[in-house]
Amino acid sequence: MKHAVEGIYNEGKITINEKVPVSGKSKVLVIFLEDYKDNSNRKERLLKTFGSWVDNRDAESIINDVYSSRESRKEDFSL
Repeated sequence: MKHAVEGIYNEGKITINEKVPVSGKSKVLVIFLEDYKDNSNRKERLLKTFGSWVDNRDAESIINDVYSSRESRKEDFSL
């Protein structure tokens, strides 16, 4: 039986972040996916992306500027 659960490795210890769907002893394979990024200040970082700016142009001019600055890829690509 194979199940995958997420956890964090820190100084020789692994903390599993969710309920493990097995009981008793079980053989495991630990694969390091990426460096851990602490999300404790995630809300604060998100809120820093909000805000407004000062612009003396009317709304239509700003909208036209946004549309005219868009770029799209010309070359074909495959997935």
